[in-house]
Amino acid sequence: MPQEGQNLYVQATVGGERVGFPVSAVREIIHVPPIARVPRAPRWLQGIAALRGTTIPVVCLRERFGMEPTSPDPQMRVVVAEVNGQPIGFLVDSVSTVHHFAEQDIEPPTALLLNEQNDYVQAIGHDGERLVLLLDPNRLLDRKQAERIQRLTAPQAA
Repeated sequence: MPQEGQNLYVQATVGGERVGFPVSAVREIIHVPPIARVPRAPRWLQGIAALRGTTIPVVCLRERFGMEPTSPDPQMRVVVAEVNGQPIGFLVDSVSTVHHFAEQDIEPPTALLLNEQNDYVQAIGHDGERLVLLLDPNRLLDRKQAERIQRLTAPQAA
């Protein structure tokens, strides 16, 4: 559960569902840059992109969540978040707002969500009648996935 003062989230949409990234973890939100595919990469790894001289991996959250991919859309954005000290881009369908959730509007994930497949949901936020899955970016990728990204996106020695 988020601590007091950490209830500020960037709200995004992924496959019709609302998700929230903690503002403290978000470096920036950008339009979708040109993305280079990485050979033999898992489907959820969209590829790599250049961001001001740095190469970052871009993860498609639709694929990561087991949803069908969609065609590129002008509303799509990449949320660049700090994940275990590394910048990673998360491709989302759109970004809508930054929202502060009052303590009473945040609850722990239900028992249905508590499994290792989706332990990246740290809480559920209530934004009026809409529910928002509040994400823990450090858990969006498990250890093996993070290691695989590092191997696939590391510069190759000449």
